[in-house]
Amino acid sequence: MKVVLLEDKYLLNNTIKEYLESKGAYVESYLDAQELLNNYNFKADIVVLGIQNHEAGGFEVIEWIKRIDAHVPTLFIITYTDIESIKKGCAFECSDYMKKPFLLEELWLKIERLLDCSAQKKITLSNTMSFDLENEQLYCSSNIMKLTKIQRKILKLLINHKNTIVTYEVLISEIWQDFFIQTNTIASHIKNIRRYIPKNMIESVRAEGYRLLL
Repeated sequence: MKVVLLEDKYLLNNTIKEYLESKGAYVESYLDAQELLNNYNFKADIVVLGIQNHEAGGFEVIEWIKRIDAHVPTLFIITYTDIESIKKGCAFECSDYMKKPFLLEELWLKIERLLDCSAQKKITLSNTMSFDLENEQLYCSSNIMKLTKIQRKILKLLINHKNTIVTYEVLISEIWQDFFIQTNTIASHIKNIRRYIPKNMIESVRAEGYRLLL
């Protein structure tokens, strides 16, 4: 697990870093938001951000993260009475927040929960490719692949029934709501999906349908 940590208080930064490392995490820590923006390539499992009400730095980082990797979980740390930061963090779609002071064990529990939720929403197809089940988007690294809405729904259906034959009847029922569609129309969509995902991941099952091997 890789954690990116932004916290401008040195002692707190170091305490969090040492604790997370004791749990087996790799921690890339920063004291300054601009330093993080200048140096980090955003290959993280989760981002923990210390945000001060009088500073914009943490929020700029959140906004930048969401542009680069929309589905990475983000946890922000605020002072106890900082309701404005909570509102602003929610507006930037932060995954969760913690108020100071807090127990390190509480921080770890939140990180574990966010990673579990993220894993349930995101399916890994290869080293560089994943599918976000919640938003129905295919990603290569942090880039969204340009599948149509129908193609994304087909891929989601195949992923949800991975290693199982999804028949033409099920595809027509689930994707087109039983509207009459010829099998060659489905085949055309599958052909386009195959251009983006690993070779031979979708298997054609003669006269039945398709199976995604994962």
